[in-house]
Amino acid sequence: MKINGINSNNIINLYREVNKRNDLTAKAENRDSIQISSMGKSLSSYMPDDRIIDSKDKVESIKKAISNGTYKVDAKLVAQKILDNMKGQV
Repeated sequence: MKINGINSNNIINLYREVNKRNDLTAKAENRDSIQISSMGKSLSSYMPDDRIIDSKDKVESIKKAISNGTYKVDAKLVAQKILDNMKGQV
């Protein structure tokens, strides 16, 4: 009766191959992703009072008001927002 010994090189190679596969699957599983639906994207342009806003138009109107010197800032409102932010009441 002949008994062949276990070849340690085959075991080590098999172990390495399994580890490589596990590393590849672990890397693939660890990727997080997010997708916003078209409905969610469309909702982002609505104001609470159901008005549609256009950011580009708003920015352009503010730029024009600043360049004309007609842009007014409510100092009390700015101060209140700063205080609310400092208190964590964003």
